Amino acid sequence: MMKLILDNFAGGLILFISLFFMFLVVPEQKIKEFFSIGLVGGLVLALILVYLMQNMFGFWNFHNVDIVTIGDIPLLLSAAWIPTIIIFSYLLVKFKTTSAISSIILGFPLAAVVVHYFLIDYQLLSYANWNLLYTFLVSLSIHLGIAYYLYRTNQLLNFNEN
Repeated sequence: MMKLILDNFAGGLILFISLFFMFLVVPEQKIKEFFSIGLVGGLVLALILVYLMQNMFGFWNFHNVDIVTIGDIPLLLSAAWIPTIIIFSYLLVKFKTTSAISSIILGFPLAAVVVHYFLIDYQLLSYANWNLLYTFLVSLSIHLGIAYYLYRTNQLLNFNEN
């Protein structure tokens, strides 16, 4: 029954949940401040990643996960990375300790793995020559890249001072 409900709506549901948490956690001014990072590090990167992993290499295959797709790429699911990366960026800038920043950098890739796990469990995503560990490592690389960008653009000033 749950799969029937999620068919074609999982991407929209994940987008809605990520938007809800973004508006709950991130102040409006910070949403505006981090929107370009969310757009590039979230949506653009998600579109490229799904295109490569699914359409080029065949590691992933989404099945009826989204009501809006282009070239088999789920657009609402991909758009969910905009608020996710905004939340990630805000939390990295807000928290100042190495342990907090490490937890954030590890927590977001773990959350991506959990989402993939549920998509696989509900048969909305399948892997071929891929696994959840690889998903974690790719997501960790992306989040480390975004953290490095924030560091290099002096947005992690409090961390730099510690």
